[in-house]
Amino acid sequence: MSMRSLITPALITVALALPTPMGTAYAKNGGQGGGGGHEGSSGNHGGSNSGRDKSDRGNSKAPARGGDDVRKNKGRSTDAEQAAKPDAAERAGLNSIKRNYQAYLNSNDPRFAGVFAYVRGYAKYELANGVDTVPAGSEYSDETLREALATAAGTPTVSDSSLEWAKTILGVGDEVGKIDQVRHALANSDEGN
Repeated sequence: MSMRSLITPALITVALALPTPMGTAYAKNGGQGGGGGHEGSSGNHGGSNSGRDKSDRGNSKAPARGGDDVRKNKGRSTDAEQAAKPDAAERAGLNSIKRNYQAYLNSNDPRFAGVFAYVRGYAKYELANGVDTVPAGSEYSDETLREALATAAGTPTVSDSSLEWAKTILGVGDEVGKIDQVRHALANSDEGN
């Protein structure tokens, strides 16, 4: 520890222990006035320079705390981050599948028409055949959903992880999601029959 880091807290403690004259106004951070001076200020202004003295401020070669140079990998992403970027981009285009279930019943959004039709059809199938039955054929297959999601995302295809993410939100199979909400709404209306 440097001498400065030992003396500063001691001076602050002594300054706070002294009686204050009447009529002195203090700023919210405990300092006198708004000048940001060092006397009486207990806040850590500009925390990024903590632990370094003033001579290091403009020097980007100064080591980070702990002696490690954390900046050497700055701007480089790991393989996992690079693999996650396409999924994140796909999912950004698919965030509308998180809409309220009523959008699946009433929306005219042309990009999501395939997804909404898939959800409505799957819900109607479950109403007619039971919740535990798995739709046979290609009408409600993963590939049909993948194509509808790709159209909605504006991409040529959708990755397996994005497909699984969408299936979880939509409630395909054993999952509970938008399909279940649409099925309940259809069961309570005349449209479901």
